[in-house]
Amino acid sequence: MSKRFSVIAIAFGMSFAAFAQQTQTLRDRDPDLAAAKKVTADLQQANFHSGPFYLWSRIRISDAGYSESSYIPTGETDGGLSLTVEAPQRLYFVPRKKAVYSLEVVPGYSFFQEGAGGNQFNYLVRGDAHYLLNHLYLDFYASRADQLRSHVADINRLATVQEDEVGVGGEAKYSSRTSALFNVRFRNSEYPEDRYQPDPQEAHFAIQVLDRREKNARVSLHHKTFPRTSLFVAAEGSDYDFPNKESLASRRTYVGGGFLFEGGRTVLRAEAGPMKLDFDDVTMMDYDGLTASVDLTRSAGRFTYRLGAARDLGFSIFRDNAYYIATSGNLGVDYVANRRLTLNARTAYEQDEFETPFEGQMRTDDISYSSIGFTYAIRRARLGMDVGWYERDSTAFGDTDEGIRYVLRVSLVP
Repeated sequence: MSKRFSVIAIAFGMSFAAFAQQTQTLRDRDPDLAAAKKVTADLQQANFHSGPFYLWSRIRISDAGYSESSYIPTGETDGGLSLTVEAPQRLYFVPRKKAVYSLEVVPGYSFFQEGAGGNQFNYLVRGDAHYLLNHLYLDFYASRADQLRSHVADINRLATVQEDEVGVGGEAKYSSRTSALFNVRFRNSEYPEDRYQPDPQEAHFAIQVLDRREKNARVSLHHKTFPRTSLFVAAEGSDYDFPNKESLASRRTYVGGGFLFEGGRTVLRAEAGPMKLDFDDVTMMDYDGLTASVDLTRSAGRFTYRLGAARDLGFSIFRDNAYYIATSGNLGVDYVANRRLTLNARTAYEQDEFETPFEGQMRTDDISYSSIGFTYAIRRARLGMDVGWYERDSTAFGDTDEGIRYVLRVSLVP
């Protein structure tokens, strides 16, 4: 595919590790408190309100992997995806103050350029039961997704993932200074052959190797030790089963800790600890090492600065390799020029290291993307575009690429 057609992008959060689903990284953060705040924000921003019913509705047009954060593109991708149109809808039912039920439906359609073998319909459906009690927040949920996603690390391709997930998460407050965040989930991920997938011959792999069933549980105890700083300890365990490659069956354990500083205009979160990934197959190489992440946000006048770094693992399908070690960092700044126009500049870098040699040398992938862009608000619409330089170097298969990448963002409120 010609490089002039490569305008594909993927979102990463304040830290590069935030695109865990896309890159198959293993770690999860504490999402539950943020989920509770998101429910409140959605109710306040609802498009329609009638009695106990609230409807949050949007329409967005973007390159692949749209998100309201930052972007990094994939390299050359078969078929030349142009745009994805999505219409996320969330319906809330609030029968009483402490119970909120929600149904989210995100229909989408991906338009490919000629040669991709047809366009594709995508969707996400999720139902939640939120209970906001005096000292306890609970979220019971179930979801089904069939979506085209970017896999930047390891395979550098787009692929369609079908996921079924059920779980429960929440926060328990023991006192005004002490709380516990917890979540338990069961997820089944598949890459169906009748959907858009990378060509196995051109990509040197069969994506179905990543089909897996996983069970994950995490708990973290937080204590507001200082007026603006909370200290926490966390423990996490996961079990993975790969039906198409039994040698990848494994268990992960993690124990760590960190702190969260909230100083008005400055928010800093850091976490680190040892992780073990043990495989059932004794011929596979286990991992025992440190994983960590740090995220910083600082507001100063019209400027907002963001800094992130992370070290984590992801499952790999590269030859007999079981995983890769991802070390990443990102830096960004937003400038509010006026009430409608926001300018931004971002740069991100990731290095993926593999344990299996390729043609006499260890495989290493280096990925970087630096961009500038803008977001412009017009009544009920937000328009944005980013342009930057993308570069990918790999010691395997000659999987290198560089060039200018464009990211389009359009969000409409009905």
